[in-house]
Amino acid sequence: MLTVTTEPLENCEVLMTVQVDDQQADELLKAAAKRITRQVQIRGFRPGKAPYHLVVRRVGEEMVRAEAAEDLRESVFRQALEQASLEPFAPADMEDITWSPLVMKVRVPVEPIVELGDYRALRLPLEPVEVTPDDVEDALMRLQHQHARWNVVERPAQLGDRLDLTITERVGDRTPTDKQEIQHELLPVAENSGGPDFTAPLLGATAGEERTFAVTFPQDYEDEELAGQTAEVTATVRQVREKELFPLDDEFAQMVGDYSSLEELKQKVTDNLRQRERDRAERKLAEQALEKIVEQAPRVEWHKSLEDRLLDRALEDEDRSLKERNLNLDMYLSAQQKTREGVREELRPAARQRLRHTLVFNELAEREGLSVEGREIAEQIDSLSLLAGERSTQLRQILSSSQGLQQVANNLLNGKIRERLVQIVTGQLPAEPPAASAQAEPAAEQQPVVEGSRE
Repeated sequence: MLTVTTEPLENCEVLMTVQVDDQQADELLKAAAKRITRQVQIRGFRPGKAPYHLVVRRVGEEMVRAEAAEDLRESVFRQALEQASLEPFAPADMEDITWSPLVMKVRVPVEPIVELGDYRALRLPLEPVEVTPDDVEDALMRLQHQHARWNVVERPAQLGDRLDLTITERVGDRTPTDKQEIQHELLPVAENSGGPDFTAPLLGATAGEERTFAVTFPQDYEDEELAGQTAEVTATVRQVREKELFPLDDEFAQMVGDYSSLEELKQKVTDNLRQRERDRAERKLAEQALEKIVEQAPRVEWHKSLEDRLLDRALEDEDRSLKERNLNLDMYLSAQQKTREGVREELRPAARQRLRHTLVFNELAEREGLSVEGREIAEQIDSLSLLAGERSTQLRQILSSSQGLQQVANNLLNGKIRERLVQIVTGQLPAEPPAASAQAEPAAEQQPVVEGSRE
């Protein structure tokens, strides 16, 4: 027979006190003694047959109690959880065990608590959408450049030209790129896409000419093997091409799409720009709304295990990233004169902020009855793969992995929440949300396990 009481503590913990009646305590001790005699020989008795008082005399009362505590952490703990109607959010922590009478105290983590208040009463203005004639002209000009024709010319290369090149790159004694054929447009440095400057060394080059020069790759360059490195580049110019822009007329409109006239193309461009600006304004409004709801939430609490798990994952990700560069986290931290614990404390404020946002976001999704079905994920993967063209198969494989599926689901749910937040803050919905149609998945696997003891 158990007597179970609970006391709420801070940070989503409950102190569960369990008193075991004398009869059950006696049975636990005797069962523990019997297990001990299977390992410790008691002279004159077969394993498991020695009387309880002889086992205590032989091994001591503390050893018997320590063995009995294992049953407390398993069967008795589970019984107490069921009696108290508690579901641990993470492994519980044994606070104390006392005997005569047998009482154990356990700190039981419980699920996060999120109180949002009257979030449907929040009102925020939607930024007005404006598309000017200049915006339309700029968009048409970009279309002109995208559909330009590149004509071969017999003259030295100048700004705005495109070169057909064969390049070899050497970094020290390595050759990361050997005789690779590329096309490079000679753009001003300010318009460069973030790569090294190939423009200045190639100005004035002619077809058939070979030039050798040094370039330095940015620290954040996408190819980690070249990021931050200085390479010697040998470039052979195969052809110099000049851009020819087609005039903006009805013929151009028919060339770039299913449009009968330039005016029809302009209207489509205007509509697209207006939709893009509306999407941008709604994304901005949704972000502001979520920030307000997070800021005004009366209560958002979680157990420390959730925070620690997030910090562990951040350090694991950093360690994995460093190993890809033949480093490891401990070496890196040592060079920075830091420790893992020190870095964890540096990251903790950001982790708490992220958790607060995530918990509020999940609570919003549940209260608003928003979820993502498998059919929607499959349709999104089909759509994204179709847009990838030649990389369709490769992208489908990436998105079909467990991590890819989770990312697609998150993006779809983000879109639904964003749309709902805009509806809420612009007053398009009633004051009360609908009854949640589905329960949100728990943020962590729930395991009724007791860890450790502070005896």
